[in-house]
Amino acid sequence: MPRILVFALLFALAGCQLDSTAHAPTTGKTHWQQVGFEDAVSGAVAKDSSTLAANYNAVKPNREAYLKGYASGQQKICRPDFLYTWGVNGKLFPASCDGVDQATQLRAAWQRGMDQGAHDALNNR
Repeated sequence: MPRILVFALLFALAGCQLDSTAHAPTTGKTHWQQVGFEDAVSGAVAKDSSTLAANYNAVKPNREAYLKGYASGQQKICRPDFLYTWGVNGKLFPASCDGVDQATQLRAAWQRGMDQGAHDALNNR
């Protein structure tokens, strides 16, 4: 019986071990252009400098590089064929495409995709 108790105690303590890397702050350099690109392709609205500073623990984010990456991401996803596919898959219209030229046409392509996706879902029941 005492042997089982010792093993149970050791097992419980092993589960409480701290992972020394779990909450370690990142010390690497932030790649602002990549951050902007990822925000755009995920459909997020462009973040302001204070939000970037808070999210990435940066005293002074490189806003110019961020916006350059964001514009590159917009070029990748803010296309009628891409947004049609997003709509077919039931994804919301990306906020990153709201302010671009031809946003009305892009939203129409996305809506056609949403309609097609809904139609397909009803017919595949």
